[in-house]
Amino acid sequence: MNALAETVEKIDINSENVFFDAPGTRGTEQQLTLYYDETNNFGKLKLLESGLNISKSDNFVLGGVVLKPGGAAGDINELKRKLRVQASAKEIKFDMVAHGAFEKILGSTKLNYALNWLLDHDLGIHYTNLNIINWFIIDIVDSILAQDAFSSYFFMHRELKNELYHIATKNLPGFLSLIHKYNFPSVERGEISNFLKDLYAFIIANWPEMTFPPTDALKEVILRARVVPELCFLEGTDQNILIKGIDTFFLYRLCAFKNASHIFDEEKTVRENIEKYRILFGDKEIPYQFVNSQQHFEIQLSDVVSGFLGKYFSFIEKTPTNSLINFKKGLNQAQCNNLAALRKLIEKSDTISNVLLHRVTTMDSDNKSDYFIFDTRLSPHLKSTNR
Repeated sequence: MNALAETVEKIDINSENVFFDAPGTRGTEQQLTLYYDETNNFGKLKLLESGLNISKSDNFVLGGVVLKPGGAAGDINELKRKLRVQASAKEIKFDMVAHGAFEKILGSTKLNYALNWLLDHDLGIHYTNLNIINWFIIDIVDSILAQDAFSSYFFMHRELKNELYHIATKNLPGFLSLIHKYNFPSVERGEISNFLKDLYAFIIANWPEMTFPPTDALKEVILRARVVPELCFLEGTDQNILIKGIDTFFLYRLCAFKNASHIFDEEKTVRENIEKYRILFGDKEIPYQFVNSQQHFEIQLSDVVSGFLGKYFSFIEKTPTNSLINFKKGLNQAQCNNLAALRKLIEKSDTISNVLLHRVTTMDSDNKSDYFIFDTRLSPHLKSTNR
């Protein structure tokens, strides 16, 4: 731990306030070792008059590899030989394995070596996949449904958020301009009615050609909500700061796996964000450490995992359904092999714990991803709307 961190008073976090074992949760009590890296780290997401403070909104992925007790990642030099990486190279990075458009990445022979290396050495993977646009939109719906008068809509809360995201991203510049007008997310109480009136007008102006019961329900909810006294999940927020940082997603993983060892890449910004916390489970402090990736093969493998998944999940978000169907039908053998390896890794990891794989995105995105990897049925509305 650096000297600065030792002199700063830490913020205590009770792990049970961040994560609790809901019914159906399994595997979180194990003494695993989780290694971490991340991709598309946006730092802080701000709302400007011109839009967002970032040029592209690819999915943020925090991910890496998981070792079970007694497990080992193998000999890095052997993998270097397979990947044709010079033995003198300080470390293996994702762009040494694959680069370019996702279609090219998925067909990479080197990626196949890397994915099968994980399978052959009985390693699992973990990830948090975050759609950053969806993340700051959902509080609008959640704040309305928190009102007693709207409790009857809660059973379809994910569907309502899905529809709001779809309409908002249909005209994202217009949506960002609307919320900037009200210093979102810090909408003043006296402006809530006007904010929701403008949101309703935006929804009508960008009404999709094809609608479904959740779309109509969203319109009804926003129309009725114009009289709500507060938007509770927007209270106490900072003006025009859509996402303060990535702390939440690191903390979620730390608090979920209380008996695990958590090992992070020693990246300055991440270290400064996380090291200010002391994570407590009862009287026990949950340990974590930062290491030099050049000295830890597992962190390098985590770079490959998070880099690949970042490309994959962003591809899923941006690819219309009918294009996704055609792409899947036309996969070559190399692409099929890598997709099969990814499927096996996900299945293996879910067997270890169903909390290792965490998606924070829309229902449509989840549906498209499950179709692409697991051949599950696509919702009919995705085909008819080509979302």
